[in-house]
Amino acid sequence: MARAGRAGDDRFSVDDLLRETGATPRALLGPPPEIRVRDDDTGEGYRERLEQRAREAAAGQQRAGRRIRWVSALCGAVVVVGSLVIIAVTSESSPGRQAAVLPDPLAPATAASSSVARTSAVSATPVPTVLRQTSAVPTTTPATTTKATSSPAPAPPPVESSACSVRYSVTDQWNVGFTAGVSVTNTGSRTLSPWTVTWTFTAGQQVTHSWNGDYSQSGSRVTMKAVSYNLTLAPGATVDIGFNGSYDHGNPAPVGFTLNGAACKTN
Repeated sequence: MARAGRAGDDRFSVDDLLRETGATPRALLGPPPEIRVRDDDTGEGYRERLEQRAREAAAGQQRAGRRIRWVSALCGAVVVVGSLVIIAVTSESSPGRQAAVLPDPLAPATAASSSVARTSAVSATPVPTVLRQTSAVPTTTPATTTKATSSPAPAPPPVESSACSVRYSVTDQWNVGFTAGVSVTNTGSRTLSPWTVTWTFTAGQQVTHSWNGDYSQSGSRVTMKAVSYNLTLAPGATVDIGFNGSYDHGNPAPVGFTLNGAACKTN
């Protein structure tokens, strides 16, 4: 009946032929490979093996998770310990930490003092007697020693009279000023360090500049002090002082030369 219905159609598709004939399609190069089903892939045993493998895979994942958590915790502990070590090192080297550590050595002294207090509390009767006997000796001994060893301060050496000689000379002079030199010889027996020379002008002269001596003037009295390079004047030694000065009413030689307070002879 199907063929009669398709008598007027000269084309048939493969699907129509297969339906009409009930044939089974085959590969062109030969029969399809037979798929062999193993007994292991079926039945209750197969399901149990699948469940066992699933349980093993889950246990492996759990072990891997525990390892990861353990490594993370270990790394965190290392970081915390390292941070504490760095903080401790920096705090030990800081000035504030050193200042805070200074009172620690006082603890043994405090403990010792408390132990001494406890010991004295136990033996209260003999200790005060010994303290009174020993405390009476130092109070009288230093006073006696001080009186025995005290001696009067040594008197300053006497100032020698005529312990120097002076030669004064004017080396240049003009209408309002002059240049002069003062040669001072230590004729005494003592070395003078430092030395000071003084004299008095009699006509109102004024020193304006000096060398080999540091000058100062008060009224008519002139003071020349040693400078850094000639502080010492040994016995028999001579120091040459020079200065420039000004005048209004003549320029006579000064008088009253002294060396460290001792009068000098004028040559």
